[in-house]
Amino acid sequence: MKTVWSAQQIAQAVGAETTGNWIATGVGKDSRELKPGDLFVALKGPKVEGSEYVAAAFEAGAVGAIVDRVPVGFERDSRLILVNDTLKALNDLASAARSRTQAKIVAITGSFGKTGSKDATALLLAHFGSVQASERSFNNHWGVPFTVSNIAPNLDFAVIEMGMNHAGEIAPLSQIARPHVALITTIREMHIEHLGSLENIATEKAEIFAGMAEGGTVVLNRDDQTFPQVAAAAKAKKLKIITFGRHQDADCRLIKCMMDEGWLWAEATIDGTIFSYRIPTAGEHWALNSLGVLGVMKALDLNVMEASKVFLNLILPEGRGVQHQVKLEHGHITVIDESYNAGPDSMRAALKVLGALVPQGPGRRIAILGDMRELGPKAQEIHEGLKTDLIANKVDLVFTCGEKMEHLHRSLPEGMRGAHTLEVTDLVPTVARCAQAGDIFMIKGSKGQYAHRGRMYAFVEALLNLGHKATVVGI
Repeated sequence: MKTVWSAQQIAQAVGAETTGNWIATGVGKDSRELKPGDLFVALKGPKVEGSEYVAAAFEAGAVGAIVDRVPVGFERDSRLILVNDTLKALNDLASAARSRTQAKIVAITGSFGKTGSKDATALLLAHFGSVQASERSFNNHWGVPFTVSNIAPNLDFAVIEMGMNHAGEIAPLSQIARPHVALITTIREMHIEHLGSLENIATEKAEIFAGMAEGGTVVLNRDDQTFPQVAAAAKAKKLKIITFGRHQDADCRLIKCMMDEGWLWAEATIDGTIFSYRIPTAGEHWALNSLGVLGVMKALDLNVMEASKVFLNLILPEGRGVQHQVKLEHGHITVIDESYNAGPDSMRAALKVLGALVPQGPGRRIAILGDMRELGPKAQEIHEGLKTDLIANKVDLVFTCGEKMEHLHRSLPEGMRGAHTLEVTDLVPTVARCAQAGDIFMIKGSKGQYAHRGRMYAFVEALLNLGHKATVVGI
């Protein structure tokens, strides 16, 4: 379902003037990814000047552009909408899109599990109506208004991911999206370097309530240490609360789960009904993620049992647990791609997945780990603490890269200790050379700034290039 903006509607939304009579069927910011018929918004970034790419945008099929100056080589014409601040104009356009749509808006945040939960929520909602969702992890002060600007007037549902690194980032995003339902997947010590404490992180995550009207619904993790704090913030806004987790008081409660040949089987109870469902992933943490998603279905008064069956069609996001089998000359290796990002809890969850898989023949469990960032004074302790998880999950060999991971490298038993380097590129050839038939590799680390793919993906790519790839989980 396409968004339709006339030139006049856009100009009115952003407080500008135009003589154009063109129609835009989408809104974009990257001239390399525009579709014919899109409106191009020429944003300024730390390393880019959007107005320099207007010509490329028109060559790609853009019908108009929002600019803060007339680009070199152009005359002011009907295709250009001139404003003082292109980011403000984008936010104004998003606000107009939000006001005109009939869609039920779902916003999702959390310390980890955001993108997977966003994709799963969109998948389940598509069973009940038309849906749009944030692309990839477009969850910041650019990504959210772009997502909202592209919401069609007659859409049924929209799912919007919201992220943060510093204080004050989520509230403006919520005020743009004005969600009917908000899901907080979990609150853990991600970004503690900038926010100082778990309680401060919870305060910022609860800012997703800022744009919600009285009577909206929030879906909260009942197992979280900060649940009382976040629930109190929701009650202060007069929002309804649906809870999920293992806790005996959770509205959507996980009874048990188990893994079987790359599939997760979960048994849960919601509103007194016990039911089971399957998810095509090997990660037990997905059992809790899925209950948060089903909590959203409950908040929207949809058939939860029917929705749970749709998990069978889930495709895991790239870099977040997809498993590949790579055929070698004699046998194969398994590559678990967790390369997109990492924090303490998601790292432990990924190691648990590695531990649950059984290598073939003489194969080994091999972890390739990169630094976890923004952990503040506890960084050394947290990195060294992974030793316990590695041993508990029977990992045979550990390769590490990055300044922080050197602490873990030094703490490991000699038999587990693989190579360590500061840079990813220096370690990749060593990892590729060590691969033997039957090995299971798990790759995880923080992604790095401005990366669309995690920096650790270089290891995944090198291992996949050893032979013929077959994705075996998450398809």
